[in-house]
Amino acid sequence: MSKSIRLFVSLATVFVLLVVTMGSVSAAPLAPKAKWTVMVYISGDNNLESYVVPDIETELGAVGSSADVQVIALADRAPGYDTSRGDWQTTKLFRVTPGMLATPENAIADWGERNFGDPQTLIDFVTWTKANYPADRYALYFWGHGWSWHPGWVMEDDTDADTLDYHETKAAIPALGFMDVVGYDGCNMASIEMLKLWHGHATAFTSSQEWVGGEGIQYDLVLAQLAANPNMTADEVAIATSQSATADKTWSAVAVDSRLDALMTAVDQWSVALNGGLNANRKKYNQAFAATRSFWQAPMDKDLYDMAYEINRLVSDPNIKSKSQAVMNAVTAVVLHERHVKAYSEVRGITIYHISKASQKDSDYAYYRSTVDFALLTAWDEFLNAYAK
Repeated sequence: MSKSIRLFVSLATVFVLLVVTMGSVSAAPLAPKAKWTVMVYISGDNNLESYVVPDIETELGAVGSSADVQVIALADRAPGYDTSRGDWQTTKLFRVTPGMLATPENAIADWGERNFGDPQTLIDFVTWTKANYPADRYALYFWGHGWSWHPGWVMEDDTDADTLDYHETKAAIPALGFMDVVGYDGCNMASIEMLKLWHGHATAFTSSQEWVGGEGIQYDLVLAQLAANPNMTADEVAIATSQSATADKTWSAVAVDSRLDALMTAVDQWSVALNGGLNANRKKYNQAFAATRSFWQAPMDKDLYDMAYEINRLVSDPNIKSKSQAVMNAVTAVVLHERHVKAYSEVRGITIYHISKASQKDSDYAYYRSTVDFALLTAWDEFLNAYAK
């Protein structure tokens, strides 16, 4: 056999092994088309590792997959936090079945050490799942650390010292295809900036405005409803997800399809009005922003509805009042479900980034203005830039 033929055979063998390991988009699906496929991207290669196995077993596995609802999880673990189920640490792909234990033997594939801060890992997971477990509707949940659009926080992967930053998710979204529901089981993700990121790429979005504890989304409660009624709409699944997170201080479900257009327009016009009235109303703005509800450890995350309410309450300019009321109306119209504890009685499910002085124009602020779609496509960042002096 010639060297060229041997090389061809070797390359062909490698290709076949890759197809078997990763799955092929063109291959026949492993399962008939379901009503829903639920994907959970479990970024547990960090200090959240001790929650990985329990969430797979007691929440996802409490109901598990069926012909109507497929439950697929890609899970990564870290050394040093949890040694259960063989202390596996490479990335495992599971089709979660009822009562399944999260052992290596029950994984349908081992993807080796994968970086959950690399958008290609997300793309590979979603592409493989859609090819092998097709459905009428898809839900994608991000399980891990978070902080809205801020770089260096979302889906932290300690082994690779990486995170899935806003610009990386933005670049990956076209390859993922449409998602009916997107959920973030991570801290401080219910921002207008994240809503805009998924605007037009999903029907509904669900997450928390505040810090998320160990419970977060209770997947067993959501999957039980889906099992009982696989014909649930995207709105209904997002609402059920929001309702399930009873251990957290806030949670919401928000429409991010064409229904979000009105809120984007309202905030843009409000921003223009605020900027136009800045010189005459700066003191009132200061009072309004100081009174607006912010969130624990994130003072720059402020509730959008409450901010518009405070501006409307304190500023007498009729145009600004009108634009503020329009924002409140648009928030109410787009929020499908929202819950909060008594301490957050003013909040309505959506935060917005806010700074008040020039010293806060840091690297995150520069990233915001140059990268985040909401800032690029509305006048909000121009107002902040003028106000924060």
